[in-house]
Amino acid sequence: KETSVVVYDNSDMQIINRFFIAKAVEGLCQSSLDYYRIILRAFIIQVGKHIKEIVTDDVRVYLAYKKINKCSDNTLNNIRRTLSSFFTWCTEEGILDRNPMLRIKGVRQVKKLKKPLSEDDMEKLRSLAKTKRNKAIIEFLFSTGCRVSEMVHLKKSDIDFQTKEVHLFGKGSKHRVSYLNAKAEVYLKKYWLTRKDRCDSVIVTVRRPYRGATKGQIEQILHKLGERSGIGRNLYPHLIRHTTATDAIDRGMNVTEVQKILGHEKLDTTMIYAKVSQEAVKFNHHKFVV
Repeated sequence: KETSVVVYDNSDMQIINRFFIAKAVEGLCQSSLDYYRIILRAFIIQVGKHIKEIVTDDVRVYLAYKKINKCSDNTLNNIRRTLSSFFTWCTEEGILDRNPMLRIKGVRQVKKLKKPLSEDDMEKLRSLAKTKRNKAIIEFLFSTGCRVSEMVHLKKSDIDFQTKEVHLFGKGSKHRVSYLNAKAEVYLKKYWLTRKDRCDSVIVTVRRPYRGATKGQIEQILHKLGERSGIGRNLYPHLIRHTTATDAIDRGMNVTEVQKILGHEKLDTTMIYAKVSQEAVKFNHHKFVV
């Protein structure tokens, strides 16, 4: 049931603005702040109450409403986490006496095992990437295991060809180091030699005025390559990141080292994105269990 109510009064706006200032100081990136703002606004409009009046049942009814309206479990959990962050902050700041999220449990999710790209898939993509820019994008993403958001913010000066180090500024405003393999280094250098711009971005647009490529532009490049390759899957940057992690573990890299390359805070997250393939388990069983 839709609720018609005046959205926020001045006191509500002040609370919300204080919350976003606090999160910005903690280092939350702008895209995350924007996402939090969308979720909070939708929640308060639907509930139709001022912040200090909201109770646990209001949250339960809202989550049930989203579930009935075909909201995925993943999105539902993101909403719950955002509301929990907000109301926990409100309680800690003394704005609320009780946290309405304390009795709201996480949504049970069925974790789907992501299948990485096979060696054949990667070779198909490489053969179809005709331009030096596209080749550089594929090899750089695969070599570093970086997120596309990290790639678009990367500058030439962040790459040291002597040490093969790539200094990434990642999720949660954290710095980490990844590395270039031989292919990534060769194609990146070849691509840079073709460029006529003075832009310091690692990947730039193909037409004037030259600017750093956006997240959407790189995603579109990969999507088109995936369609043309016939791999039968939607190709997106995170799938290449997942493939990097899986391949590294399958070839014997220590999972804690893969964790450092990917920039995961928790080892559990690395294990979700970098499951050891069943073929590797089978091979090692034959090798060691004799």
